Amino acid sequence: MNKVISFLMAALAFISAWFSGGKQPGFQNEYAVPETLAPYTQLDTAPKTDWTAKVIWDGSDGNEENVWMCFRKTVELAKAPEALTAYLFADSRYWLYINGEPVVFEGSVKRGPTADDSYYDAVEIAPYLKPGKNVIAALVWYWGKDVSFSSTDSGKAGFLFEAGAILSDQSWKVCRNTAYRNDSKAVTPNYRLPESGIYYDARQELGDWTAPDFDDSAWENATENGTGGCAPWGQLYPRGIPLLRDDGLKDYENSDKYTGRKTKIKRILTLDLPYNAQCTPYLKIEAKAGKKIRIVTENTWIGAVSDLYITKAGEQEFEALGWFNGQHITYVIPAGVKILELKYRETGYDTAFSGSFESENDQLNTLWQKSLRTLYVTMRDNFMDCPDRERAQWWGDVTNEMAMSMYALDANAYLLYQKGVASMLGHIDPETNILQTVVPIGGRFFELPVQQLAGICGFWTYYLYTGDRDFLSQVYDASVNYVNLWTIGDDHLVEHRTGSWDWMDWGKKADMTAIENAWYYYALSTIQNMAAVLGKNSGDVAARMAEIKTGYASLWTDRGYCSADVRRPDDRANALAVVSGLAKEAQYDVITSVLTKTKHASPYMEFYVLEALCQMEQYDAAKSRMLDRYEKMIQADDTTLWEKWSKLTGTRNHAWSGGPLVIMSKYFAGVRPTEAGYDTFIIKPQLTEPDTVNCVVPSVKGYIRVTERKTDDSFTLDATVPKGATAIIYVPYTDGQTVKLDGQVIYQNDQFEEADGVAFVEAAGSFIVLSVKTAAETQLHFEATN
Repeated sequence: MNKVISFLMAALAFISAWFSGGKQPGFQNEYAVPETLAPYTQLDTAPKTDWTAKVIWDGSDGNEENVWMCFRKTVELAKAPEALTAYLFADSRYWLYINGEPVVFEGSVKRGPTADDSYYDAVEIAPYLKPGKNVIAALVWYWGKDVSFSSTDSGKAGFLFEAGAILSDQSWKVCRNTAYRNDSKAVTPNYRLPESGIYYDARQELGDWTAPDFDDSAWENATENGTGGCAPWGQLYPRGIPLLRDDGLKDYENSDKYTGRKTKIKRILTLDLPYNAQCTPYLKIEAKAGKKIRIVTENTWIGAVSDLYITKAGEQEFEALGWFNGQHITYVIPAGVKILELKYRETGYDTAFSGSFESENDQLNTLWQKSLRTLYVTMRDNFMDCPDRERAQWWGDVTNEMAMSMYALDANAYLLYQKGVASMLGHIDPETNILQTVVPIGGRFFELPVQQLAGICGFWTYYLYTGDRDFLSQVYDASVNYVNLWTIGDDHLVEHRTGSWDWMDWGKKADMTAIENAWYYYALSTIQNMAAVLGKNSGDVAARMAEIKTGYASLWTDRGYCSADVRRPDDRANALAVVSGLAKEAQYDVITSVLTKTKHASPYMEFYVLEALCQMEQYDAAKSRMLDRYEKMIQADDTTLWEKWSKLTGTRNHAWSGGPLVIMSKYFAGVRPTEAGYDTFIIKPQLTEPDTVNCVVPSVKGYIRVTERKTDDSFTLDATVPKGATAIIYVPYTDGQTVKLDGQVIYQNDQFEEADGVAFVEAAGSFIVLSVKTAAETQLHFEATN
């Protein structure tokens, strides 16, 4: 019965959210690009081995699912330290308080640097300490689920704290927080999530147990379960990514509508956030004891986490600490409850929105901004497919998200990708050399071969944008070993590898033979490029590429590439033929026709279709297809993009759908690296009609900023080139025009005039191509006028 009620509440929340908003074609994230960029850093992958603190819990065996435990330790300090780093580990989450002040909101990350190991946090705690008595308190939540798509369960709860001489051991006080209940009355999320729903009974509260003067004398002493780094938690690796960003409690967009009201009947109140966010809901109310308040989102109906709160008597406040996400949060409040405050706390991955794109086309602007919002809401412990149904690190999604990060976020985001790659490498079974598609994972195994081939191609993308040669060294052997799992048949095409799930794309009518072989060829070419950078012998890679090229040529028809798997050419297969380098320029016209008429790709593969159109310089076709396929998402109230083309057939926040963000900055504004780490990059605007485009790209060299303005008879380009980079700048030009740089004529009557720091490269089609090498950040202003 409770599950039926839970589903009905979730359905009501979904319906309420569906009708609570209208169309929002002008959605804009409110942010300012920071003045400076976070520096590029490499992930620390060395486990800490010199632990002296003990992993502690209460006296139970620690294997019960969904348990919340409270810890306290009183320490005396002669003086407050100037600096003191605390190293903390928890299976599965912790909240840290010192002297009653919150220090860490939701610490620890999901287990999984390998199948057997865990992560630890490093936190500077000196600012919270004082001379004399200090009280350290921690709330720890153990999940304990054998099966999940985003974490590996150790099978035993534990908490560790080490800060100089302050060590977790049996002297710590511990008490189970009985207000957190674990029974079937809670809204249970779907099996993919390691987290449980929050079921909190305020009648069972322990009191203000984080306060320094709380009496914990009745609590039991902690039980020691080994020194840090012991089984079953394994070695402890640095988390590698920043602690969560915490924006504090904020009002909903419509909180005022309900503040001060007392419910006379059961009310379903939908509170609106400005955008789809990761958050924890909060309430402050007056009520009699025993009232049940449910808190859900528009995503609960697909199996996301939700909350159930049982009131105590009187004035009370509660924050459900297990995060969920949504754009609309629904409180189901029974009669007789006075609402004092309804708020939410947004938390999320600590990275800055550092890129932007804006044109005179509001639809494109909205799509770029929704892509950014979708990217951000799918980042936390790892890049996720979605923040509600799974929170899983599916590698096809991760590859797209990494590419989006390069145009939208600062270098802190790159650490999340590095962490994901390190985890994937850490899960390789040397007996099989399989790259798993979802890691960390508990109780399941996934290998989707085409997603893994796409991931290998993504390794090269990451290197091209960051210049991190060490990263290539880390992934090279694993990439080679994985592609060696394929064999090539007598038809010069690969023998189909099904993996654990024979998946090509959600879209219909996939040409599996053509898609798989294109991905395989693309991965081989990536390995060939890696080998050249690393000075390695790539073995028979070139021979295999030649054989695949021969076999793929047999798939060509006068209608495009088409195997016997399908009756008509598939847009994904033909797009990949271009992106992988298999297609010849002479075939581009036919392929362009396929990509403008055939629309089978899901939003995931749509990214590669748009990439192919742009590589063939069919920019208007790419823009037209983009606006056509994404029209419903652009116009929808949702501030994030859907998993599929209908919001009813998947999640409403799937980052694999955000490929247009990359396409707009990379091709429409025309900013992309041509040498690793932006040592050389191009600015090649693609404005075919009057328009103004402003774009900021957060490169590892520094900000690249462009403003491109096209009128009927002129073009101006303002560009900021960061220090230490060479920019190849394409200035749109027509015969008879004069090109000026900072007011000085540099090109006229087919002649280049010398200018400091600027070299003429060529006149190519409708562009004058110039090279600018900078010793310091440089602003340039180009004009092409009649």
